[in-house]
Amino acid sequence: MVFLQVLTLPILFWNGPAGTSPLLEQAGITKIAVPPANAAAWKKTVHLAVEARDLKDAVKLQMPGIFFQADQASASRVPWIVSNGSRLIRNPNGMFYYDAPGKAAALAAAEASAYGNPASIQTDESGLQPIAEMLRFLASIPSAEGPALADIGFVDDGSPGAAEVMNLMVRDNLLFKIVGGREPDLKLTVQIGSEQYPKKELKDPNILVHKIRGDLTDDGRTIRIYGTSIVVARLTGKPGRIRLHLLNYGAATGTRVGGFRVRMLGQYSKYEVHSFNSPGKQLVDYEVESDATEFTVPELKAYAVIDFLR
Repeated sequence: MVFLQVLTLPILFWNGPAGTSPLLEQAGITKIAVPPANAAAWKKTVHLAVEARDLKDAVKLQMPGIFFQADQASASRVPWIVSNGSRLIRNPNGMFYYDAPGKAAALAAAEASAYGNPASIQTDESGLQPIAEMLRFLASIPSAEGPALADIGFVDDGSPGAAEVMNLMVRDNLLFKIVGGREPDLKLTVQIGSEQYPKKELKDPNILVHKIRGDLTDDGRTIRIYGTSIVVARLTGKPGRIRLHLLNYGAATGTRVGGFRVRMLGQYSKYEVHSFNSPGKQLVDYEVESDATEFTVPELKAYAVIDFLR
C-alpha cells in the first residue's frame, strides 16, 4: 500500500523587491509567494517559482514557541507552549499566515504542515536559511494517509472559552476532533453547557481540561508523552498504519529535547522515522506490548514524523 494524500506544504511569503532574489537563492529557497502588486517583477527571476498571494483576508497566527511563567505552586518557572494547533483544527480550510523571524520560521512551517495547512510564512533575512531547510525536509517526507485521529469529540460553540479549552487540550496532547454531537467511535464527547460540563466551569479552563483528562482516563489516551512538557503530538492515519507528528516548541529558541518516552495504544512492529536535521535517527527501547507500543525518542530538534505499521 502506498500513501495517497499529498502532503500539504506551507510557503515562504516574501515582501521584498525582486532585487533580493539572490538572498533567497543563496538560502536555498526555490518557491515563494509574493503580494500581487510584486508578482510581475518577481516572475522575471529565473531560478524561483513565484505565485501571487493576497494576505488581506488571511488570519495572522501567533509565532509558535515557548515562554516561561512563574509556577504558582513553587518558585520554579514552567514553560508555556504557544501553539496554533487548535486554531488550525477549528478552521481546517482557513487561510493563515505567520510572522516568524529567525528560527521560528522553521517551526511555523512545521506546525502548519503537521496540521495540513498551506500557510504563508513571513520571515526576516535571518529566517531564510532555517525555513529553507525545513521546507526541503517537508518536501522529502512521503505523502500522508488518513484523517486526524482523536479520542475526544468536542462540540464547538464558537466561543472564546471553547477556543481556550481546545488550545489547552492541544498543549496537553489530548487528541480531539470537532463534532456536531456524540459519535459512537469516540471515547468521550465534550459539550460545554451540558450537565457533565456546565458553562460555569469555563471560569477556569485549566480545571475543566483536567476534568476532561480524568473522564477520558490516562489508560484511554491514544498517546502519552513522558519526560518533556514542550512537545506536542498529532496522529493521523487509520488502524494498522498511522503517522505520528512530534513538534518541539522549544526549537524557536534553539532548545533541543532528548530522551523522552512515548506510549501509544496499539501494536506496531515496524516504524520509519523522518526527523528534521537528524537523518538516520532511530527510536530506542522500542517495546510492543499487548495493547500498546512504547519507545524513547533520543532527540528532537524541531520536528519529526514517524510512520508506524502493524
